[in-house]
Amino acid sequence: MEDARTDGMPLAQTEIADEEQTPGAQPALTEEEPLSDVQPEPAEEEPLPDDPTEPAEEADEEEAVEPQPELTRRQRRQAAEEPREEPKRKARKKRKKPSSRKRREKRKRIRRIVGRTLLFIFTVLIVLVGGVYAILGVVFNGPSQTTSDRLTLTLLETSAGKFVPYLYFSKEEVAAIQERNKVVELEQATDTSLISIAAAKRAQNREDIGPAGVLEESPQDITVDEIKGSTYHGWMMIVQDPSRVFVGVCNDYFTEDKPGLRIAELAKKYDAVAAINGGAFSDHNGQGNGGTPSGVTITEGRMTNARGGSDSTTVGFDMNDVLIVGKMTRDEAERMGLRDAVSFGPALVVNGEPAQFSGVSSGLNPRTAIGQRSDGAVLMLVIDGRQVNSPGASMADLVEIMVRYGAVNACNLDGGSSSNIYYNGEILNDGVAITGSRRIPTAFVVR
Repeated sequence: MEDARTDGMPLAQTEIADEEQTPGAQPALTEEEPLSDVQPEPAEEEPLPDDPTEPAEEADEEEAVEPQPELTRRQRRQAAEEPREEPKRKARKKRKKPSSRKRREKRKRIRRIVGRTLLFIFTVLIVLVGGVYAILGVVFNGPSQTTSDRLTLTLLETSAGKFVPYLYFSKEEVAAIQERNKVVELEQATDTSLISIAAAKRAQNREDIGPAGVLEESPQDITVDEIKGSTYHGWMMIVQDPSRVFVGVCNDYFTEDKPGLRIAELAKKYDAVAAINGGAFSDHNGQGNGGTPSGVTITEGRMTNARGGSDSTTVGFDMNDVLIVGKMTRDEAERMGLRDAVSFGPALVVNGEPAQFSGVSSGLNPRTAIGQRSDGAVLMLVIDGRQVNSPGASMADLVEIMVRYGAVNACNLDGGSSSNIYYNGEILNDGVAITGSRRIPTAFVVR
């Protein structure tokens, strides 16, 4: 039985043992030993646990090849997420369509809201304009002719509102209103003998000249009174010495390219302590830059402008500091020896005689005027207007104020948004211009 067993082992085992001992042959694998050459799929199944029965070298070799558990989980996680990326992209693409619709709907809602807002504003404006038109119609065509005439004349004296009366009246009717409400301007020549200038003589005798050669002003040299009436509020400045008053100009030569100066700028240009706005200037549709005066303009003995004819009322001082008021041409102004003058009107008082007027005389508006008392003191008047607490003054109001202050001669100056009075570094009146003091070419300034 030796052929069936060898050394006490079965034949099968003997053959296996012989195979193990054969040089160059691979050792046979037993059921108990793990398959070291078979590597697990890292993305599909967990790596096999280490077998303690394997040699240390084989274990080290497996550890070098086998990935770390964290990386294996990450790979599995990535492999699990990869198939979902495409559906996500498709979902994003699907969500773009409703997003576009929402944007279009949002734009439609915005346009709808804006359209309704504009329609509301337009409706409100129509209602307001219609209401104002109806109210003005009641005033213009109401039972009170005085109120109607006053409103008509007030609007005609403005730059922006002069068209309104023609919405209710014809040109002939407007002309008729102006004819029955006007100032009858005085035409006699100024009598200079009525003025006795004591203050000027004192200045000429250097009684008020200080050690530095500058006229020293006392509290009585310039006074400012605040005045009030039923429809106006304003200021009356009284300058005792007329030689201190002269015409200041914005430029030495007037052109449309050079704008005028504001009242404070004009005063600072001459280092003046006080000033009021002066004569007329080119102001087409209220858009003028205040750089070109109209009519006769004389400053410190120099004729700078002469666009006025015989129908231009001119007011200014002669070489004896007497205020002259009347209609004159350039030649007449030069023959009279005027040192400073501007053109405007109407004349309010001449030789102590107040101007006469019919009806309401004029509308209610901001006003500026200049006059002179018999002692030579200069009266410089500015009235606020177009305000709730001060609608303005009429020409009749100006005549009354000048007579009350003792004017022998007086004349109306440019008014409206140009009316300003400056004293000691500040503008006293409120004014009506939204942008502040208006640019003007001329002013009566006080040294």
